Amino acid sequence: MEVSYPFTGIVDQQAMKRALLVNAVSPDVNGVLLRGERGTAKSTAVRALSAILPDIEAVADCPYGCPPDDRDRM
Repeated sequence: MEVSYPFTGIVDQQAMKRALLVNAVSPDVNGVLLRGERGTAKSTAVRALSAILPDIEAVADCPYGCPPDDRDRM
């Protein structure tokens, strides 16, 4: 497993961290667009968040993360 910077270690980016966390727990958000200058922890924050989220089961080769138990939605 690849080691990533801890999400809690990112400082002075409270709005970005809150947006990522809300997106992770609320299906109504539908995504977050991160933009900013180089070196502002955009990629680091996303990698750090993905390290603490649980794994999900998905259908292989489905670009949309299709749930394996819901064939009607594919």
